[in-house]
Amino acid sequence: MDKYIFLDRDGTIIEDAGHIYKVEDLKFLPGAIDGLRELFWHLRFKLIVVTNQAGIAKKKYDIDDFHKFDEEMRSQLQNAGVLIEKTYHCPHHPDITGECRCRKPGPGMVEQAVKDFGLNPARAIFIGDKDCDIELGQRFEARTILIDNGQYEIKSIPTARVKDLIQAAGIIKSWQNQ
Repeated sequence: MDKYIFLDRDGTIIEDAGHIYKVEDLKFLPGAIDGLRELFWHLRFKLIVVTNQAGIAKKKYDIDDFHKFDEEMRSQLQNAGVLIEKTYHCPHHPDITGECRCRKPGPGMVEQAVKDFGLNPARAIFIGDKDCDIELGQRFEARTILIDNGQYEIKSIPTARVKDLIQAAGIIKSWQNQ
């Protein structure tokens, strides 16, 4: 059976500078590409991105801008030897569009991935830099890893806390060796 990791985007894979959508602003976090390569090639995980994109609801950019940015990010990762199976995004913000099921920690994006890939989310690993990422994984009783970049105050208790995706890959490798 395939193994899956759900990854947040901003603050986990790329720098979180707030509502990033311009390709020229795409900057991978230190260790992100090497960590993803380890997860994909050596540990044999399939990688899925789940990202809240409230900038769409706030009209800071549109869905086409989001897709162009995502295509560039995925292209650069593929050139580096990393395949992202799919990117799911939530374009909503509760203050503008009202509540939705897809905004993390809501289950909507993961439920769609379950339909698309036939995966069991409880057997997946969830990695992100915010409470909503950890709470999403906990909703499915999955293991969670917090990328603690110091940008946000964290109240959730993840399964593991690391500084980057290289350390995350090391933790996951240790879990597989148990």
